[in-house]
Amino acid sequence: MNRALLALGLLAIAVAPASAAVTSSTTHGATHTELDPLMSATDYIAGMIGTELPGDLGWHPANPASGDPLHPDGLPAFTDGVGALSGVTGLLNDFPGVGVPTKLVDYALGGPTDVTGINIFSGNGGADGRVFSTTVVKYSTDGGANYSTLGYFQSDPSGTINSGQWGSTLVEIYDDSNPVLLSGVTNLEFDFYAVDNTGGQMRDAWDGVNPFTSIDDGLSAAFVSPLIYEIDVVPEPASLSLLALGGLAMLRRRR
Repeated sequence: MNRALLALGLLAIAVAPASAAVTSSTTHGATHTELDPLMSATDYIAGMIGTELPGDLGWHPANPASGDPLHPDGLPAFTDGVGALSGVTGLLNDFPGVGVPTKLVDYALGGPTDVTGINIFSGNGGADGRVFSTTVVKYSTDGGANYSTLGYFQSDPSGTINSGQWGSTLVEIYDDSNPVLLSGVTNLEFDFYAVDNTGGQMRDAWDGVNPFTSIDDGLSAAFVSPLIYEIDVVPEPASLSLLALGGLAMLRRRR
């Protein structure tokens, strides 16, 4: 694995006081399955089917989810905890337009929830630019009536080239000065953007200045989208223990 800390804390905007030092780190795997053991099947949104929001551009035509979002390679893949089921699992739609997200999906957490971290897994068996990810994460504390932006999280600096050395990517989002990333969250929204130019080069989705970073990467906008394998919303430690106990109780009942 190749691990690099990205100093994205300064890129987080409109962050709640409990998340003043939001940052992220990126881990790459050599193959598209190498990071699968790090996925969770017991996180807060495990097994949930997210809601595609207005403006969502669906799925790549090669993905069966383009005709059925509930296909295992579509929305269920984001929370199933098992990685890629096929070569097109989580493949998002290309050519979303400059500065336009290709997928917008919301998860209702069922009540005020404290979140320790968020993990986003992407990859591609072809080990090209689709392994990168760019995500804007938003959150609500009032049942989805209002949202604030947690931050903009680009897995790798613009200009980074994947020429076959990486098959998978994990972006871990956390607060480096607080064990709790977000407190009292009821909803989480994930806006995914295109990441590549067909040449394996990471790019942001804007021509000119990126409104989230205030930086012009000097490259034309990305138009090739990633394959999103998994989204994990990591519980705070007390809840994690309760989830584990719940899992044990279920096992006992099955026996």
